[in-house]
Amino acid sequence: MATIVFAWELGGDYGHLSRLLPVALALRERGHRPVFVLRDLLGAEALLSPHDVPALQAPLWLGRLTQLPSPISYPELLMPFGFLNPRALTGICRAWCHLLALIQPDLLVLDHAPTALLATRGLGLPRLHFGDGFCMPPPSEPLPPFAWWQQPAPTARLRDSEAHALATANQVLAALQAPALTVFADLLHCDAQALCSFAELDHYPQRSAAPAPAPHYLGPIFQLGQGQEPRWPDGPGPRIFAYLKPGYAPLEQVLRALQELPASVLAHVPGASRKTLAQFSGGRMQLSAEPLAMDALSRSCDLALSHGGAGTTAAMLLAGKPLLLLPMQTEQWMAARRLQSLGASETLLVDQTEHLPRLLRQMLDTARYRTAAQAFAHEHRDYRQQDSVAAVVQQCEALLACKRPLQPEPCR
Repeated sequence: MATIVFAWELGGDYGHLSRLLPVALALRERGHRPVFVLRDLLGAEALLSPHDVPALQAPLWLGRLTQLPSPISYPELLMPFGFLNPRALTGICRAWCHLLALIQPDLLVLDHAPTALLATRGLGLPRLHFGDGFCMPPPSEPLPPFAWWQQPAPTARLRDSEAHALATANQVLAALQAPALTVFADLLHCDAQALCSFAELDHYPQRSAAPAPAPHYLGPIFQLGQGQEPRWPDGPGPRIFAYLKPGYAPLEQVLRALQELPASVLAHVPGASRKTLAQFSGGRMQLSAEPLAMDALSRSCDLALSHGGAGTTAAMLLAGKPLLLLPMQTEQWMAARRLQSLGASETLLVDQTEHLPRLLRQMLDTARYRTAAQAFAHEHRDYRQQDSVAAVVQQCEALLACKRPLQPEPCR
């Protein structure tokens, strides 16, 4: 039996856990012991506890940096999480090393866990880099910009910010007596990679357009059956599902617009207050603070609203359902750009929510969105999530079969 640590540091809500959990459960069925080390233990309580999977708090940056511009690349994204402060980042990395020395894992599965990637460089543990593509930018020097559609690219800023993040990372590695990074892309190098997406949904379209070797897309992994069975409110009209975050600035405005539609609406807002639940539940709309089963939702809805998370997006498109996306941050903006190119979605800016009723009616009344989503579903009709899970399990066991004999030691 092998002990396998599943690590997640950046991002929010259920997406990362929903992607990691099916793999962890499949490995447990094969006799291995999964242990999660996570950013968010609230999500663990919702998704992991029913399966009796142990979860520990990940070492995290708790400082606050102000006046930083919006990130334009992966190195800039990491700056507010310690990659501008060598002393703080060294402490976090030491905590990772000590925690792993206590757990004594045989393998690490890392999903958007950049500090864990840095901390475990040179530790002698096999590592699988796992995710939907956003946290795995295609290697280049400098790493590519997030806004790949904007020309010309801000090359000077990309190089300068990457040089700062690289210098910080190498100061930490020197303190830990670990091998230095030659370029920042070396941080992302692991023994194997599991790219859990479709080429059409990859946040970086240049990855699949690059010369050989072509990237291997395993397909998305998400928890379809996790959550409460949806109960659509009675009434005529289309069925609309909305998955919205409580921190979304125009949340109440969007919920009010949905409430006034001649439609049956199911909305999920994680951790919604009793006041919000009471205000927006009743009649043809039902609001839930608890997760809803995505497989049943994707089959039964006509249209979905979300911020652009990978799991919700993939589930809806595989069911042939169009999406209206309300992105809140960079990763979601990149996803929205890719989906719009498919013709199966529209995007609504934070300051454009007054147009929501008109846009919803347009998407429901215009066949081209549904036709494009159904074309995507037909293109991927042979996709089976269990095959993607099995492929990752196979990668994990291959790494375990050739793992180094040394156990990790605490950092010096």
